[in-house]
Amino acid sequence: MLYIESKRLGRSTVIGLLSITFVILLQGLFGALKMVEFNDDLSDSLVLFSDTQLEALTLKGMLINLRKLEKDILLHNQSPTDLQRVNNRWKTALVKTEQQFSLMEMELRESHVRGSVPIFELKNSFRSYSEGISTVVQAMLQQPGMQQKTAVQAMAEFKKHIYSMEYQIDVIVEAAEVQEINSLAQLEENKRNLFWMLGLFGLLSIVISILLSSWIVRKNMHISRSLEYQALHDSLTGLINRRGLAIAMQSSPGGGVIAYLDLDHFKLINDLCGHSVGDELLIKLSDKLQRSCQKFDCNLARVGGDEFIVWLNAVKDLEHAQKIAKQLVSLVEEHQFEWMGQPMELGVSIGLALGKANFVATELISRADAACRIAKIPGNSKVSIYEESDPNLIELRRQERWAAKIPSMIINSHFCLFGQKIIALDSASPAGHIEVLLRGLDKEGEIIAPELFLPAAERFGLMPKIDRWVIETLLSYNLGSKSQFSINLSAHTLADKAYLPELINLISASGKASQLIFEITESAAMSSIKTAQEYISSLKAIGCQFSLDDFGSGFSSFSYLRDLDVDFLKIDGSLIKVLGQKDSDAALVQAIVSMATALGLKTIGEYVETPQIAEILQEMKVDYAQGFKLHKPEPLEQLTCSSIS
Repeated sequence: MLYIESKRLGRSTVIGLLSITFVILLQGLFGALKMVEFNDDLSDSLVLFSDTQLEALTLKGMLINLRKLEKDILLHNQSPTDLQRVNNRWKTALVKTEQQFSLMEMELRESHVRGSVPIFELKNSFRSYSEGISTVVQAMLQQPGMQQKTAVQAMAEFKKHIYSMEYQIDVIVEAAEVQEINSLAQLEENKRNLFWMLGLFGLLSIVISILLSSWIVRKNMHISRSLEYQALHDSLTGLINRRGLAIAMQSSPGGGVIAYLDLDHFKLINDLCGHSVGDELLIKLSDKLQRSCQKFDCNLARVGGDEFIVWLNAVKDLEHAQKIAKQLVSLVEEHQFEWMGQPMELGVSIGLALGKANFVATELISRADAACRIAKIPGNSKVSIYEESDPNLIELRRQERWAAKIPSMIINSHFCLFGQKIIALDSASPAGHIEVLLRGLDKEGEIIAPELFLPAAERFGLMPKIDRWVIETLLSYNLGSKSQFSINLSAHTLADKAYLPELINLISASGKASQLIFEITESAAMSSIKTAQEYISSLKAIGCQFSLDDFGSGFSSFSYLRDLDVDFLKIDGSLIKVLGQKDSDAALVQAIVSMATALGLKTIGEYVETPQIAEILQEMKVDYAQGFKLHKPEPLEQLTCSSIS
C-alpha cells in the first residue's frame, strides 16, 4: 500500500512540477504574444495616424496651390489665351484636390481620427469654393477685359471657404497628433498592466511552487518514516522484525540473553481454522507477550510465521533468563483460544543463548534457534539452554551440515543405488523382488551410509528431491522384464499432490510400471491418508503395486488398513527381531499374518538376521523375508534382473 502511495506521490510530484513549468512557459509565451500584439497595434496606429497627417497636409498644400491659381487667373484676365491656359490648370487642380479629399476621408475612416469638423463639411466647403471660383472664371472667359477689381470682388465671396478648409485641416492634423500621443500612452499603460499581470502570475507560481515543494517534502518524509518503520517492523503484529532486532542488539554491545520462541501446534491451528484465525491468534498473543516483555525491559521481535525472539539485554545470566522463559511458557499455555466452541491447545518451546560482550548477533540467534529445536524434541524440557556439549545439539549440528551438502550431492549425482533381495520363503510363492536402497558417495568415491544423511534429509524436508532422484535414476536402468523393484516413498513426497501427475507421466513413458512396488511407511500413510489413497489408486491404475512398510509399529494400523489398497505388508523389524523369545511376540506376528491372508495381502518379514527367525516366519506362513542373513545389499548394477529365488 505504501509502495503504491509512493508511486502516486511521485506521479503527483512530477505532474505538479510540470504544471508549474507549463504555467511559467505559458505566461512567458502569453507575455511575448501580447507584446508583439501591442507593438503591432502601435505600429499600425502610428502608420495610420502618419498617413492621415500626410494626406491632410497634402490636401492643405493643394488648397494653397488653388490660391496661387486664383492669383494667376486674376493676373491673366486680360489675355484670353493665357486665361484659358490657367483655367485648364485650375480644372486639373480641382480634380486632383477632389481625389485628395477622397484619400483623406478614407485615411480618417481607417485611423478613426476625428477632428472638430466632420469631413463632409470640408467637402461641402470645397464644393462651394470650387464652384464659386469656377463660375467667376467662366464669367471672365465670357467677358474679355473684365476689370480686375470686379473679378477680385467676385472671388472674395468664395475665398472664405478655402481659409475655413485650411483651418479645419489643421484641426484634423492636430487631432491625429493628439490620438498618436494617446496611442503611445495607451501602449505604455497596456505594457504596465501586462507587466503587473505577469508579475502576479509569477508570484502566484512561486507561491504554488513553495507550497507544492513543502507538501512534497512533508509527504516524502512521511513515506520515508513509514518505509523505515515497515523495514524494521512486522506488518501483522507491529513487533520489530529481524532488522529491528539487529539494531536493538547492536545498541547493547555489553551482551545479554536471546530467547528464541517457537509456538507448538500452530500449524495445526492454521490448517484446521484457517490463516485468518491464525493471524488473529498471533496478533492477540503478540500483544500479550509484548506487555509481559515490557516488565523485563526487553525487546520482542517476530522473526517467522510462529517464531519470536526476546532480547533480554538487561539479563546477564542464564538462570535469571530461564525463570523469565518459564513465565513466557506459562503465559502462552494459559492463553485462552477457542474455535467453534472447542478450546485449542497452544504451547511454546524456548531456546536460550548467552551473549557476552562484543557478541555476534547472527551467531547468538543461531545458537538460540538450535536450542529451541532441542526443546521441541518430545520428552525434552520446554526451555532449553544452548550448550556446545549437548548430544542433541551435536546431532542437530551434524544434520545441519548434511542438509547443506545434500542439494549439491543431488545435482552432482553423488549418490548410488544398491539393492537387497526380498526372498520368497515358500517355493509355491511368486518370485521375490529387490528393494532399492540409497547410498551416498564422497569425493573419493567411498560409500556413505544412509543413516548419516537421511535423518537430515527428513528433518529439513529434502526427501522429495532424493525420492525423485532415486525414481528417475532407477527408470534409466535396464531393468529387464521379469524383476520387480520396490522404492521407498517418503511422507513429504506422499503429501505432495502436485508431484503425482508428473510421476504418473514419468512411469508411463518408461513402460516399467508393472516392475515397480512403492513402499510407504505406516506413519506416512497415517499422516496424510487422503493423499496416500490418491497415490495408491492412481499408480495402481497404471500397473504399479504398493507395500505398507513398518507395519505394526503404530497403533492405528488395523483401523486404517482397510482404507489402503496395498499389495504387501512389511512387518516391522522390531517385531521380527524378538521372535523366539516370547510366545506373545509370535502371537502378535501371527495375528498380522492371519489378517493379511484374510485380506489377500502378501507379507514380508524384515530384519531376518538368523536362520531360526527365517524358519519361524516360514512356519507362520509369511510369504517373503528380507535381511542380512538372506542377502546383503550390493550395487544395483551387479544384481541380475532375472527371477529371484
